[in-house]
Amino acid sequence: MSSFEFPGEYYEIMRGDFRDLAAETEFLSSLAPAGGRVLDLGCGTGTNLRELGARGFSCLGADQSACFIEYARGRGGEGVEYVHGRAEDFVTDDRFDLVYSLFMTLNYLPRAELRGVLRKVRGLLRPGGHVVLEFGHLLNFVEGFQQHTVGHHRGDDGVLITRLARQAINPHAANWRNEETLLVRDREGRVSLYDNFFDQAVLTGPEVRDLLDDAGLRTVAEYGGFRKEPAPFHGRGPLVIVATAKDGDSE
Repeated sequence: MSSFEFPGEYYEIMRGDFRDLAAETEFLSSLAPAGGRVLDLGCGTGTNLRELGARGFSCLGADQSACFIEYARGRGGEGVEYVHGRAEDFVTDDRFDLVYSLFMTLNYLPRAELRGVLRKVRGLLRPGGHVVLEFGHLLNFVEGFQQHTVGHHRGDDGVLITRLARQAINPHAANWRNEETLLVRDREGRVSLYDNFFDQAVLTGPEVRDLLDDAGLRTVAEYGGFRKEPAPFHGRGPLVIVATAKDGDSE
């Protein structure tokens, strides 16, 4: 369960401090043919899709945050479309050369729903298509755990965001909860507060691989980031998995 209903421009400011957009764009572009069809599940404000659309890809993004989708549509982008909705509910007759979900988005799904979403992703692939999934794994959560954190994020136009986060881990349910309060001073000096929360499943590397295998997906590469760092079998860092359909075709 998660709630991300705050202005998309503030999300973009924070995202810029956490992510390597150039590396993500190069990584994703290398896995789809020129002009290929691309799907981003959990697209946020469309940051990645705008970059891919500018490179000539035909892009579709889905996200459950109405605020983020509104912002993404307002930003536009050549060859990019958006739909509002959860990954669990996403339905289309379209097929894609590349389906991806970044920033540990699929960790937000309960395990029972994650299995179904991965099977759905398998069915969305065109022949020879690729899947890119970024998961937070068990060590990522445990070693990076801090009960309380404070972060400051600054926009180019004077916006200041102070992020107050409270974290908790339930080891019995293998669940991690993050509750955030954003204190935002906008470019006019006005101050606003936004409360967000999200639950994430704490997965292990073998558990992720088993889920992919069960969904009919074959892992072809694993990395610790989008510059192809070694996969994080120990220590902090995301697990970036590249997969294809087991039979090399779509259903």
